[in-house]
Amino acid sequence: MGVELVVVLNGVSSPQRLVDVARLVYGVSEFKTSLVLSRVSGMAAQTGIPEVSKYAFRRGRSLVVLPTLQDAMELLRPDRTLVLARTEASKDLEEIAGGLEGRVALVVNGSDSPPTKTELSLGEHVINKGFDETLPPQAALAIALYVIVTKRSEKHLNTDA
Repeated sequence: MGVELVVVLNGVSSPQRLVDVARLVYGVSEFKTSLVLSRVSGMAAQTGIPEVSKYAFRRGRSLVVLPTLQDAMELLRPDRTLVLARTEASKDLEEIAGGLEGRVALVVNGSDSPPTKTELSLGEHVINKGFDETLPPQAALAIALYVIVTKRSEKHLNTDA
């Protein structure tokens, strides 16, 4: 069984952040990735969504825009939900990345404020070990995607040998 990674960018208002995240998500070639946007506001809603929509269409990729993170979880029905957030319950993403299977939702907070308790309650909290919470969402996501791709590749190399 493989992995289908759905990145859910929640609460973004910066069009540049939105474009950066889309390029990261659609740049993963190791396995199927999709992008879901929830609670998009401000200039990101006005100029970012049209730009990302064109980019997704040109690459033949899907893009879903929803009003809330809860709507995204109801629609996606992921096998596992990972929330990229530093809490007391956070696990190191590197330790679990190799074992990811099925449809996995990776929720990334698109704003500079921390995720709400409601948003945190929707999944397991994971962190990029060695980095603190001051990392911008694009950087945190890039590291998380790299960890997932690398660990999944290592797992397949070890099972093929």
